[in-house]
Amino acid sequence: MSSNVEKIQKMAKGIYNRPIQIGYKSKTDVQRKEGEEWIDTNGRSWKIENGKRQQITKMPNRGLDKCKDCERLILKQRDQDTYNRFHRCYYCQVNFEVDLKAADKWKDWVTEQEKDRWESIEKEVAVILKEMTEDENPFDTTVAKALANKNISETMKNTPGKEE
Repeated sequence: MSSNVEKIQKMAKGIYNRPIQIGYKSKTDVQRKEGEEWIDTNGRSWKIENGKRQQITKMPNRGLDKCKDCERLILKQRDQDTYNRFHRCYYCQVNFEVDLKAADKWKDWVTEQEKDRWESIEKEVAVILKEMTEDENPFDTTVAKALANKNISETMKNTPGKEE
């Protein structure tokens, strides 16, 4: 008879070599209380709040962006791209532009957007030019001058017929 069959027969008769373990609970498991804070082995801070474990971070919660017209969450990439420029979701921006076209104000709005864009570019260029004119020469010329003087003195020494 195989050893497996013998083990099964012994189990059926109630003869066991060791107790059968059902489930596992470590002696090191710690039950945390509400509001308790601790640091885990990875160095992360945790806190029990409303019965849930939450990680404590140094950064504040930013939340999700919302359209200023319809209050819908900005989740899709198309909505996010539109939100970054106009603070509206894609469809609200489309509706806004359709309303402008219906009132014959769309061209004025587009030219105003372009004007604002160019004004911001002009401000950036002005700042860059101001920094360039106010800054002293960022290159140290003392090393270049020292090397040039060294080359001149060596050239004078090596030139036949010239004596110092």
